Amino acid sequence: MQELNGHQIYGAFKAGASRLRASQDELNRINVFPVPDGDTGTNMAVTATRAVEGTEVSESVSATMSSMADAALAGARGNSGVIFAQFLSGFRESLADSASVSMERFARAIAHASQSARRAIGDPREGTILSVIHAWAEALGREHHRAEGFKELFRAAAPSLRESLAATTEELEVLRRAGVVDAGASGFVAFMDGAHAYLEAGAHEGDGLAAETSAEAAADAAALLSLEEGGEAELGPLDGDFAHRYCSEFLLAAPEGSSLDLDSLRTELAAMGDSLIVAGGGRRARVHVHTNEPAEVMEILSRRAWVLEQKVDDMRRQFEDAHAAHGRIALVTDSTCDLPQEILDARHIHVIPLFLRFGEREYLDRLTLDPDRFYDMADVAPVFPSSSQPSRPAVERLYRGLLSHYEAVVSIHVAGALSGTVETARAAAAAFPSSRVRVVDSRHLSGSLGLLVLRAADYLEAPATQALGLEAALDGLVEGLDTWSGKAENLVSVRSLRFMVRGGRVSPLGGVLAKVLNLKPIVSVDRTGKSRLYGASLSSKANLKRITRMIQDRHAREPLRSWAVVHAHAPAEAQALADRLESLLGLAPLHVSEISAVVGMNAGRGALSVVAMSE
Repeated sequence: MQELNGHQIYGAFKAGASRLRASQDELNRINVFPVPDGDTGTNMAVTATRAVEGTEVSESVSATMSSMADAALAGARGNSGVIFAQFLSGFRESLADSASVSMERFARAIAHASQSARRAIGDPREGTILSVIHAWAEALGREHHRAEGFKELFRAAAPSLRESLAATTEELEVLRRAGVVDAGASGFVAFMDGAHAYLEAGAHEGDGLAAETSAEAAADAAALLSLEEGGEAELGPLDGDFAHRYCSEFLLAAPEGSSLDLDSLRTELAAMGDSLIVAGGGRRARVHVHTNEPAEVMEILSRRAWVLEQKVDDMRRQFEDAHAAHGRIALVTDSTCDLPQEILDARHIHVIPLFLRFGEREYLDRLTLDPDRFYDMADVAPVFPSSSQPSRPAVERLYRGLLSHYEAVVSIHVAGALSGTVETARAAAAAFPSSRVRVVDSRHLSGSLGLLVLRAADYLEAPATQALGLEAALDGLVEGLDTWSGKAENLVSVRSLRFMVRGGRVSPLGGVLAKVLNLKPIVSVDRTGKSRLYGASLSSKANLKRITRMIQDRHAREPLRSWAVVHAHAPAEAQALADRLESLLGLAPLHVSEISAVVGMNAGRGALSVVAMSE
């Protein structure tokens, strides 16, 4: 076989994706560069799988690879996944309009793909997937004129893959200290091993890979990643102190009739973090960067293009899950749970972001849109912002990742009467045994949801809970949450009904009357999680006096276990309220913090809330 058509190269790359999927757990285990977040295998497998599943296969190799490259760019995940997508894009570029590809043309296209992948990276490093691609491209260039066919060409170039992979351990200090090869480079070798196996099996049009079971593929993958024959790579000590916390990815599209300037994008984003990759070309691009400021990255990108997709992963939390899992049961909530980051970190709580939409632009709550920017945008937006629950695949992806490190997950969400988030979580949980994922409707939001989540964390950390079997511990937590929900209260003083009117929570007539009468309502939720109006005062000061009295009365009847103050962009007023309440109650607040933009969208700038929970 001296030429490959579109069906055959698709078959080879589909077999490569299958081998990569079989390798993903081992790749995750040895993942230490650029950060040890334990997801390189998953990200590469997702990228390769989406590439082959999204391909429209045809007889033409260039048409097939064009479709595959577009699908890879749209589905790329993680540092190595985006590099791999750019590799496919560069390979496609060199094929022009070819119906088939010869061995010589294939070698030239791989060399071009190697250069394309390197150009996409802000700070290319040796000892990575780039080194292995380059070594393989050089071997193909040397061997293509001697090989009788593609099977022999892949066979002759295979040693260069393994030699360059083994060399990564010494090329990067972090790999040498950990005693492993590079995970991204290993993923590329696994992919090409699968393609090679397909060619060795005969590679007939439309065929799948002959007779290789996933178990055999996994065994081959484990052998490939062993540094010593017959042995298994053992990780040395890992460093979880990240310079940049968030792995941020964005899929961009330029306006119709224009194209994206990828070089200038790299220049502008260079100061935002590290591991910067800007891949793609023409109207579409995928940006990957490790940063502490995903909202600033989003603002830069929004000025240049439409952001079609966005994903922000907390690498610090991923590292802790992979290498220092906190107990048996992972605790999950959503971004309407108003707790400061330091508490979320200390208690190892995972947060699923909701979406905020301004017209056609979407943002991830708390991640790609900060409160300052949100209120400024909401003040001038011609169409009032809306919110939506996270996607089911995103929630399922989080659960799947957590279940690789924890025995079970408990996911506690904003009241189902106020949001569809809990139903999305239940749909995602259906992909797993009920003994492993439990989803709970808190019947609360904002600060009171935060108190419930913290009480759940206390329960999980209690020695009595840890002595229970897993099923009993889960049942006890779910039953406890039902009880604790009735012991929590959330009293919100709203400065203006303007946001509630614009968002449809209050009728325009009600808003006009409240404005004319200068009414300041107190809002809460009832036992079912629905909004409840306690009444209104003629001033915010009177509202706060009433809320203070209500909390004092509650404390006298049922001593408080905990309380907090949350606010919508009013830190000084919130702190003054907290100080006054602390002196009256003799109990310090758990925190004084800013509410999420999703909650602030309805409460409006200046809203103050006291949340409390009885013993």
